[in-house]
Amino acid sequence: MKKTENYITHRRTVYILLCLLIVGLSACNPKSKSDQQISDFDPSKDYFPDKLSINHAVGFDIVYHEHYKVVHLFRHYNDLVDTVSYALVQKGTPKPEGFDQLHTLQIPLQRIAAVSTTHLGMFEKLEALDQLSAIESKEYISSEKIKALVDEGKISELAASGVLNVEQTIANQTEVLLGVGFPNSQNDRYQELENAGIPVMLNADWQEKDLLGRAEWMKLIAVLLNKEALANTVFNQIESEYNRVLAQVQKEVKDAPSTITGIAQGDVWHVVGGKSFAMNVLNLAKVDYPWKSDSSTGSLKLDFETVYQAGLKADYWMTPSNAKTLDEILLHDSRYADFKSIKNGNVFNVYGRYTEGGGNDYYESAVVNPDIVLKDIVKIFHPELLPNHQLVYYNRLK
Repeated sequence: MKKTENYITHRRTVYILLCLLIVGLSACNPKSKSDQQISDFDPSKDYFPDKLSINHAVGFDIVYHEHYKVVHLFRHYNDLVDTVSYALVQKGTPKPEGFDQLHTLQIPLQRIAAVSTTHLGMFEKLEALDQLSAIESKEYISSEKIKALVDEGKISELAASGVLNVEQTIANQTEVLLGVGFPNSQNDRYQELENAGIPVMLNADWQEKDLLGRAEWMKLIAVLLNKEALANTVFNQIESEYNRVLAQVQKEVKDAPSTITGIAQGDVWHVVGGKSFAMNVLNLAKVDYPWKSDSSTGSLKLDFETVYQAGLKADYWMTPSNAKTLDEILLHDSRYADFKSIKNGNVFNVYGRYTEGGGNDYYESAVVNPDIVLKDIVKIFHPELLPNHQLVYYNRLK
């Protein structure tokens, strides 16, 4: 018994000495790795020599400081108008004052989750698929690269069943989730994530009223990754080609063909509003539209007979809901056979890159290819201007 007690006493003594040794070493070298990095911080250094400016989008802005950036997201949906700001702090530099932990991100980020297909084309444009850690679901994705990464387990699905899995999002070590800010989005789930310490940045590219404004949201992802230089190069090329085509339209188009939009659902027909994103695109291509003077920023609700009368003489018919063939349209209502656009075969929809699984590249990469979307529209209404362009996102219904 005595021998056992001496052994235990000896073990305790050794343990205490080891603890004292560790404490002593810590006292001699008290700085952690992060502390050491911050001690190397140079307050006079500009840590972001490459900067982005926001010239078209109205939903967000970026302000640069020497070692951090501030992103302002302007929210105006769900009857809510406010600004949410995030400090993007270069790793190894001190945090600025005035931002809570949830709104302070250490950049460049390495694990970003994105739950809208419109984000995915942005990651591809910025060569940042390695930083895309999770998506909503593979089911509605058209990108073969991203689907392959999901199959390989390199990108996770967070809402394969249609509902965001909060536990899986946390387990995925998500640094920030790019959510979608619109009515009926998964706000309760977003709140659960924020309560768990995972920031949710709501992307509202869908609220932009012009093509370049929507495309410019790729810059939001670029600032999270410190990819300003690449984003400038990519966006400047897009903008240059877009402006070239636009200038050609402005110079050469004299006559404006007419079009109607949408398709009737019973006695109600929703057409695009006169101040909507879709109307903006039609304006760019110099297209005449019966309701161009309307002030609606979304859709305009009309009765069947009103649109039917316009359809009888309209040269074109654009985006008739989810119809993919002329037969599908005629099954809705045989009277559509009287339309000039049906007789001339000038009915178009956004199924140029559609997959049978449900993916539609129009809602994916088209967002970051506004120059190609503009070319598609110009090709449809003024084919003589772009004789060598083949439709990419739009298709003629047959």
